[in-house]
Amino acid sequence: MKKKAALALMLVGALSLSFAADGETLYTQYCQACHQANGEGIPGTYPFISGPIKNLSSFDVGREFVIATTLFGLQGELMQRGYTYNTAMPGYGQMMNDEEVATLLNWIVEQTSWRRRNATTQPAQPFTAEEVAKVRALKLTPDQVHELLLKVEAQMHGTNPAPGQNQNP
Repeated sequence: MKKKAALALMLVGALSLSFAADGETLYTQYCQACHQANGEGIPGTYPFISGPIKNLSSFDVGREFVIATTLFGLQGELMQRGYTYNTAMPGYGQMMNDEEVATLLNWIVEQTSWRRRNATTQPAQPFTAEEVAKVRALKLTPDQVHELLLKVEAQMHGTNPAPGQNQNP
């Protein structure tokens, strides 16, 4: 009887591992319709994520923003490549667990074909389920995620000012 119970538990464990979604599957399911298969989005309609997620993943506030956007969505104006976006992005925190969010974000970051030419971004540390759980505990609204975006932009512009801008005003 104990052998049958142990075998049954092993089978359940094996099946649950086989049903664990990989990053590509999660991207296809939740992101591809808007951001496209190559992460380039649809200019003027849905922003590109191919380069930005890699860049944002290399510093703390950027990582928090990327995770928060995935979990809670985003509402507010976003400017990118000369386009202004103001479409609400839904959050997927109720559909994905912490491990799945980390898996999805790691898959996006690992896409070598999505790297921007001449990018000098340092490689990011892999996202972890524990890191996702900390952001999930913040229980942000999409508008609050937009406030995080403003912090990210301020930090990015402070360390990489536009041409002609003085770093120390």
